[in-house]
Amino acid sequence: MAKMGLDYFTFLGSLPETPESECAYYPERNSKVKGFFSKEKLPPEILDDLFRFGFRRSGNFFYRTNCSVCSHCLSYRVLLSEFFPSSNHKRMIKKNHDLTLKISLPLIDPDKKNLYVKYQRSRHEGSYGESESDILENMKFQMYEGSENSAELLLYKNDILLGWILLDLGLETLSAVYSVFDPEESKRSLGNFLILSSILWAKENGFKEFQLGLFLPGHPKMDYKKNWKPAEILDRNTGIWKKSESFLYDYILENGPNGDKRIHT
Repeated sequence: MAKMGLDYFTFLGSLPETPESECAYYPERNSKVKGFFSKEKLPPEILDDLFRFGFRRSGNFFYRTNCSVCSHCLSYRVLLSEFFPSSNHKRMIKKNHDLTLKISLPLIDPDKKNLYVKYQRSRHEGSYGESESDILENMKFQMYEGSENSAELLLYKNDILLGWILLDLGLETLSAVYSVFDPEESKRSLGNFLILSSILWAKENGFKEFQLGLFLPGHPKMDYKKNWKPAEILDRNTGIWKKSESFLYDYILENGPNGDKRIHT
């Protein structure tokens, strides 16, 4: 990894591929990824390359989906130089004016443990185990292993933690790893407010791109990302990022509205 003046196709071709397993987003489909483990702290310019190639991090594993018959996990990034808060964003900021924003290094503490368990049991019941210890073990792996290049953006009301988001920091790019928020505060739209706060912080600190992770058009949990614009989507066939609107038009014509090539063809 030390010599990454990376050629897109050469790098992808050098990586191993996992066996197929059940897709987390579409249980009736199989998924597989290309990736590698790294326990070293990678230089930020290397992270830029990885994020621009559509990679994400889970623990010490950097990966990119590489499914045989489905192409519906699209890499999605917001262009920070062109982003300005909309009227809806300004209303969201006003709604949450009483919250305090903090930036810190990644750290597990009792408040985060309690909120993570509450969030998972409300939003993803059973996805990460049933017992509290199982859920917290997943939290440790998902958010804190391999987080040497990361920062946390936290939201507090007085001294009460209402949510936080973990961000991987490159030299010019940020990648949103995972966010957690209090499900009882639904009127605040905390999930979107965490993204908005992160985008504004990244823009203020000179970053160029905000990697929002995988966008699945039409998926009930992942379709919301299309609302964050101006944006680009990675054309995996060429390694070129394209404006989201024009990319989606061509993509749906070729792959169908749900990305399942077996059905479309």
